[in-house]
Amino acid sequence: MTIEAKSRDGIVMVVYPKLLASAYATIRVLRTVLKCQLPIEIWFRSDEIKKTNRTSLEPLKHLAATENNITFQEIHDSRATGFVTKIHAIYHTKFDRVLFLDADNVPVRDPSFLFESTEFLKTGAIFWPDFWNPDHSIFGVYENSLLWELLDMPFIDMFEQESGQLVIDRRRHAVPLELVRFYALNRPNFFTSLKLVWGDKDLFRLAWLKLNVPFTMIQTPPGMAGIISDGFFRSDFCGMTMVQHDANGEILFMHRNQQKLSGKIVDRVEDTRTRKTTIDAVDVTPDTVEKYADSAIWAHVLEFHKEYSRRYYYVDMFRVDFDFEANQRCFGQRAVYRNPYFYIQEIAALNFSRLESQLRHFALESMQLFSSKNQTFEGKRGIEAQHTSRTSK
Repeated sequence: MTIEAKSRDGIVMVVYPKLLASAYATIRVLRTVLKCQLPIEIWFRSDEIKKTNRTSLEPLKHLAATENNITFQEIHDSRATGFVTKIHAIYHTKFDRVLFLDADNVPVRDPSFLFESTEFLKTGAIFWPDFWNPDHSIFGVYENSLLWELLDMPFIDMFEQESGQLVIDRRRHAVPLELVRFYALNRPNFFTSLKLVWGDKDLFRLAWLKLNVPFTMIQTPPGMAGIISDGFFRSDFCGMTMVQHDANGEILFMHRNQQKLSGKIVDRVEDTRTRKTTIDAVDVTPDTVEKYADSAIWAHVLEFHKEYSRRYYYVDMFRVDFDFEANQRCFGQRAVYRNPYFYIQEIAALNFSRLESQLRHFALESMQLFSSKNQTFEGKRGIEAQHTSRTSK
């Protein structure tokens, strides 16, 4: 592959205050752990960032100064808020072929291969399934939904889409992207007012389907990473991270969407369930060895048995109290050991067993950088205030 060909491929990510630690940790994993050299665009709205602290982006700026090919793109379009920021970033990126990643979504290996995969070269677009399908949906995308009448197209019996990762050749799919943008920006927006879809997540597949343009939908249903909650009468699997796969059914993405990283210290020794995933794989200073950012939530992965028909795929949604989070929302299986259609793997037995500890370490690193930059900024502001006071006398 030529340098010119490589330069047209890249990763796009949108950040807002709640995702800054996640974004920093994901990018650190991409560069430091996975050795991924794809250029990265970080898109943001300055009005969102300034709501928290004007130095919020400093850890990411520090990362951009120490790593190659990380750039910032500000979103100025007043219509591009909420989920529309993702569509805006994909539409306006400089990359021809783009991997969009939610900031709290981390690959377990270098994702660069996706651009040369058979599936991508054939269709130019790879999408991933959500937990939900027309037989079981929390978003109401059923056969009798008004959605199909609004789109003036027949009902399509398939899994809903999860848009935490998207791979799109923008040159080949300029027309579907225009339609996605229309779906998001057109007013009145019946998708949202009638609650026919949730955010952006299904707009991509719907635009491609409407135009009868081919795309690849990964056939392996999502797995879940989380913790087994042992009760008196049964054991429930609480999934807090969505697990997505490549075309061969191997784990590729870990989307930590129910417990986002914050970089905040957890003052306790690592849980024995995840003791094998310690932070010995990353450099740490002595004062952080016994302190961890966030909580370890990847003890096991729950996967669907591929020999069964996907009509047996069913995800429970419930809540559990943990020491790190009361009333934690879970996507998984009640009475997990009684369900023959799913099986459990220990994270410690997988080849990315250290990944969560690395993420947590990098999240802590981002918070330390933020604190340092914020103190410097506050110090400068204090000196300027003193100077102003003196000169005004």
